[in-house]
Amino acid sequence: MALYRRKENGIFNKLLLQMILIIWVIFQVVPILWLVSSSFKPSVGIMNNPFSFPLKSLTIENYDFQKFKTFAGIDISIFFKNSAVVTLISLILLTAVALLAGYALARIRFPGKNIFIFFFIVLMGIPIHALIIPLYYLIGKIGLLNNYFGLAFPYIAFRFSFSTLLAQAYFKQYPNEIVEAAKMDGCGHLRIFFSIIMPGSIGIISTILIVNFIQFWNEFLFALVIMRDNAAKTLTVGLMSFKGERATDWGPMLAVITLAILPTLLFYLIFSRNLIKGLTAGAIKG
Repeated sequence: MALYRRKENGIFNKLLLQMILIIWVIFQVVPILWLVSSSFKPSVGIMNNPFSFPLKSLTIENYDFQKFKTFAGIDISIFFKNSAVVTLISLILLTAVALLAGYALARIRFPGKNIFIFFFIVLMGIPIHALIIPLYYLIGKIGLLNNYFGLAFPYIAFRFSFSTLLAQAYFKQYPNEIVEAAKMDGCGHLRIFFSIIMPGSIGIISTILIVNFIQFWNEFLFALVIMRDNAAKTLTVGLMSFKGERATDWGPMLAVITLAILPTLLFYLIFSRNLIKGLTAGAIKG
């Protein structure tokens, strides 16, 4: 009888979990479906009947960005390029520095290592947007306003602690036997890192790339403050160009947002295979 009840409770718990997951998927998918369908509707149709499906009012004019460049001076390709360049610079520099720092914290003994780890944890608790004013003046003083590196450096600085601790947890569970054998063969830390550790660290690299790509690609406030010129605006800031003083051109705006989601999905599909492995690093010992 007790065994039957346990089985019954197990089935009920599985059904409950599946129902919760289904509801969660619905809440995640429905807004995306609405976004994509609305991007094929004229702006007037979106305002008059925002939840209707565009069967009769289907149009692709919202994706004719050349028209908006000619009549409104809005060049979407510039916004995409700026976001792509800033994100690429930030990802390359951050990943390289975070991996090296994470390896040092995990594998090299030096005085004050625990202080560094504590310092990184404290930095993660600082609200980064509280520093926007002094950061703006600092970047202005060194002449990096409206510059790719002027936006990339704050991105790297504020994601460095999280990425380093993530890499440190991953490298800490790497088998000691392999590292010690390499040391006995005369390999230094840099040789061990590049020749032995890195080839087997696709999981943590993928995790750092995916998590930070989403942050950099979607960031708004720093891009708004630092990239002031139209030619330097990123995609998130450039979307405000569709918002006028009296009206908003919702059709083209939703079309751009739809296209802006695609790089994130593509990036995730490329690196997602190793994402779970990197996120769960440190949960088990190697």
